[in-house]
Amino acid sequence: MPRKPRKESSTQIYHVIVRGNNRQLLFLNDEDKMFFTNRIFKYSEQLNISIYSYCIMGNHVHILLGRTPKIILSLFVQKLANSYVFYFNRKYECSGHLFQGRFKSEPVESDEYFKTVLRYILQNPQKANIDSFVNYKWNSYCQLVNTDIASKIDRTFVYELFEGISPMKKYLKLNEKHHCMEYETRILPSDEKVSQILSNLLKIDNIHMIKSLPPDQLSKKLIVLRHSNFSLAQISRVTGLSIKILKGY
Repeated sequence: MPRKPRKESSTQIYHVIVRGNNRQLLFLNDEDKMFFTNRIFKYSEQLNISIYSYCIMGNHVHILLGRTPKIILSLFVQKLANSYVFYFNRKYECSGHLFQGRFKSEPVESDEYFKTVLRYILQNPQKANIDSFVNYKWNSYCQLVNTDIASKIDRTFVYELFEGISPMKKYLKLNEKHHCMEYETRILPSDEKVSQILSNLLKIDNIHMIKSLPPDQLSKKLIVLRHSNFSLAQISRVTGLSIKILKGY
């Protein structure tokens, strides 16, 4: 069945979500998140795109951006994803798909919906019970509210929309239900599917071969396994490794 064409925004403003393949973690540590953040701004500058907000979660990323014709939107995400995949696979000695197929996007056609999406993106870590969104290190809240911090976020556009910083801060702290594009509920894959995914991720013909790897190679693979977003019980079943070994990484 052919996929639906991407909806085009008359305002050239979009809410974008990029997701890990099969819900796997995209970022294993702060260094990974920093690399991705830097690439957001590198390619937005190259393509003359405005970034209004972002939030980097474990296995997905939200970005609110503007001045973006549809063709440029796809190019931006392509550059961002390709750059990060190359970095990730080289760093962790992996191969295969990292991001889930087609990225998600929705047009932002009104000022009120822009405000809603902005708040939804920033509040993501709080809604997921990870951290207060005002303290979360990997969203753009601090850059928006603190003008003393150098930032490549387009704060001027956001301030004008809210008619000042104080009204913006008040709005962002409202605890209201959001009606915008969501990150889907997780669907658990079968052991057979997980075995295939992990084999591709670790560049191993058969996942059970992991137990015969030299210690230095095994350690690197175990770090990736431990952060692959599958449960320890399921990883243990498909690899034959004990949960105790996996917990050590």
